[in-house]
Amino acid sequence: MLHSRLRPLVALLVLLVWGVAVQAQVVFDTDFECGNGTDFTKVTESTYSFRIRPDTNSTDRQWFHFRVAGAAGQTLTFQLLGTNTHNVPGHWGTAWPVASQDGGKTWSHTTGARSHASPVFTFTHSFTADPEEVAFHFPYRWSDALERIAEWEQHPHVTRRTIGQSVQGRDIILLRVTDPAVAPEGGKKGFWLIARQHSAEVTGNFVLEGIMEVLLSDTPDGLALRQKADTWIVPMVNPDGVVAGNYRNNFAGVNLNRVWNNPSATTSPEVRAIVREVAAWHGGGNSFDFFNDLHSTSGANPHFAFHAASNIRPPLYPTPDTYHADTRRFLELVDQEDPNFDHLRGASTSSDTSLSRQYMTAEYGVLGFIYEGGYNRINDGPTPSAVMTPEVHRNVGRATARALVRYFELEPVATPDRWQVLGEH
Repeated sequence: MLHSRLRPLVALLVLLVWGVAVQAQVVFDTDFECGNGTDFTKVTESTYSFRIRPDTNSTDRQWFHFRVAGAAGQTLTFQLLGTNTHNVPGHWGTAWPVASQDGGKTWSHTTGARSHASPVFTFTHSFTADPEEVAFHFPYRWSDALERIAEWEQHPHVTRRTIGQSVQGRDIILLRVTDPAVAPEGGKKGFWLIARQHSAEVTGNFVLEGIMEVLLSDTPDGLALRQKADTWIVPMVNPDGVVAGNYRNNFAGVNLNRVWNNPSATTSPEVRAIVREVAAWHGGGNSFDFFNDLHSTSGANPHFAFHAASNIRPPLYPTPDTYHADTRRFLELVDQEDPNFDHLRGASTSSDTSLSRQYMTAEYGVLGFIYEGGYNRINDGPTPSAVMTPEVHRNVGRATARALVRYFELEPVATPDRWQVLGEH
């Protein structure tokens, strides 16, 4: 029989051993919104390998987002396998994943070293919470978009409509921002903005947040945009792909930015709904002056915009000389507002009207862009050693909104005694 004096010591030893065993049991989970990751395998006591699951009904892959339980107090190394099969293998040379200790409310970059020797991307992180989440870049979920939309529509100059459903039946939401009490002589300028055709290209939503901050503010720029322009926004074109944790495609496996000249009612209803709305709006005699499709780039680039090069053949535009001069002027204005935007990058000779920018410009002669926001380190601009964060992305959005005012020479009808700016999210 165990001596009574030894029983507490034995009990303590049992608890310690049990605690070590529990600590060693690291559990991975991707069964949540935006989750992606598969084949998690223990390589050593502190090293785990995993792979990225391909998009639904597709072979595209690049995004990961997983939850780690049981790792608090440990430093773990992750080996992402098969990078040579990813959409952008070169991305991993400069990639820097992020982690969240509070259930995805706030994020910061992982703490340890990173390296890439194809086909393996390796990164290390010290865990302080249980559980923690780890992701490719700062996530922006469908639920996040719905929260922001609910906040934005409280503004008296914002209206919301559902213009269609995704393949899985989620709403395609269209916001309109304009001051209905002001009708400038000659009519209002017409701006259309869309984000997240490609499900993992989260920088587009952060850029949109920056645009909306200025657009809904009572600053002279905010007033000018609402009083002199009619702005239409689809905050998330591909909600199904976002929820599924896809990198690029919708639930049907369709790359939505390759179907604009012939969207399907069954496999790309998201784009079909937008094409229909733009046609009806423009057909009603409204001015269509600016189109911007907000994306992300997996290269080690800053923010830039794809736009029509001056030597594009065949020409898509009724007045190409004026068009290209106007393009340069707008991009230079954005760069002046935020030097982390590179106005010299992105000239394209593509005339493929299956893409949104080319379709809109060919159909309506509109000044059109596809914004690309970098996931990785900024490699030029005023702070070349800085890293990409949501605030960097938002700043590009703020710069874009201010550039629209300068470019179209919009002036406020009235200036309030006090400025009110929406708070950061």
